[in-house]
Amino acid sequence: MPLGEPPQSEIREKNKGEISFSNHISNKKSAINSKTKLAGVAKHNLRKYHSQDYSRDNITLLYGTMNLMQDVKNVYHKEFDAALHEYNAKQTRPERRIGDYFEHVTETEQDMAV
Repeated sequence: MPLGEPPQSEIREKNKGEISFSNHISNKKSAINSKTKLAGVAKHNLRKYHSQDYSRDNITLLYGTMNLMQDVKNVYHKEFDAALHEYNAKQTRPERRIGDYFEHVTETEQDMAV
């Protein structure tokens, strides 16, 4: 702990009731590399399961919608459509062209979301 910073327990107590967030960056077994895993993340993050311990009423979305799958697809289109268009324009063989990069990535088991 850097000099002059309060201990984590003090920080947690002080921030009780405040908005909190977390993020997760991973690879290998914990990576989001399929639509199924992405749907599972959405189910977990939005508390779309039944539990006595958690309430969806305590969740406030700061960005995006309740449809994480569509949100990720939208990001893919925004970030990769121009590059995909360039890539496809250079391909002389039609079978090498990629129609939808999001679908392509989900079929190849690459990390698709962070």
